Parts: sequence; C-alpha cells; structure tokens
Amino acid sequence: MNWEPISSPNQEIKDVKQTIQDAEVRLNWFWSNEIDFVYIYKTASDNVMPADEIAERDVKLYTREEYKINRGYVSKLDTIGRTSYRIFPCQKREGKLVVFRQEDEKNLITITGARAKIYFSIAYKNKLFQPRKKVKMAIHTELPLEKGLLVYVKKSGGVPNSLEDGTAYPFVRDFPAGKTVSPEIEIDKNEFIRIFFSTGKNIAQHYELIPE
Repeated sequence: MNWEPISSPNQEIKDVKQTIQDAEVRLNWFWSNEIDFVYIYKTASDNVMPADEIAERDVKLYTREEYKINRGYVSKLDTIGRTSYRIFPCQKREGKLVVFRQEDEKNLITITGARAKIYFSIAYKNKLFQPRKKVKMAIHTELPLEKGLLVYVKKSGGVPNSLEDGTAYPFVRDFPAGKTVSPEIEIDKNEFIRIFFSTGKNIAQHYELIPE
C-alpha cells in the first residue's frame, strides 16, 4: 500500500451516510473530482486497525464509475454486532495507486447489524406421585454458539426471572447452527428452569434469546 498524507481538503472523503434495507447497507459519500478511486476497509468495530497495518487483502478497490452505476456502495449486512467502514481516497500516478492516509471521523461510519436469534424450549415430564420430574431443553440457533455463552438456571417454587434468580449451570457442549436437543435431566417436582446468557447484557448486544 502506497500511503501518503492528506495534502488538500479536496483529497478527503466526507459526509458518509448509510441506508439499510432488506439486509443490505448502502453507503454514500462526497468525493471531489480529484479522486476517482477509493479503498473500502470493512471490519468489526472493536478491531479497526491503523492505516499502516492495513494490507491490500483487507480492503476493496472501488471506482467512481462503480459508485455511479450502483448509486453508492452496497454491502450485505451479514454479520452480528457493529461493523465499521473506512473509505480511503486514492489517486493513480504513473500506473500506481497512491492511498491517502485519512483517519479522521469524516471517512468512517459504523453500522449496527442485526442480532442473531437463539430460540429455546423447555419441556417437563411429570410422573404421578413422583417427587422428581424430567426436563428436556432444546436450543435452535442461527449461528454456531460456544457452550459458555448460555447457562440454564434452576429455581425452586417458580420460573427464574434472571441469571441471579436461582442456581446457574453450564452446558457441556457447543451448539452448532440448527436445533440441538440436550439429554434429559431430572429435577425436583417443584423446581423450574430457564435459559439465560451467561454474561448478561454484553452478549445480548449481539444475540436475541427467544422462548418458543
């Protein structure tokens, strides 16, 4: 990457705007007549690298002509959490692209993606006159999940309302995408179970936990 500092306001990318529709994000921005190419750098918002650490494999070359045809830059909203886009202005000189090291807020925009859905169900099987009952839990997830992201909480006398409202137990296996039915467990007849995120609100920014 042939980096150069910005030497003129006419070399800057600015006024970056977003439009989201049908799981796609469209980016529009102002670029001056001096700029015919840009490099688009897309990454998770907590992993934005400084310009000097960005390689060509990390960016996408986009021309003014492509921008006109597509009425902006269109990207699929296919990740969870927050994604950042930084648009670096480029110029062609003697057959080589020169990239301007613009690292202010003018050429940066952050998009909040959709939360991945996790559905869960809990089925109880009671036996007449027995002090214990069987429980079967099922998890249906859009994306693979590490076992440590979820716990089930057991409470006596009613359904738990939160992670702290009872005794929390870990799951022993990761969850692949799709439906996973856990082996049955036994609990006391007056106990109830609910599934929660293991770290509460932090994970809830990226996933949505929905009872079926």
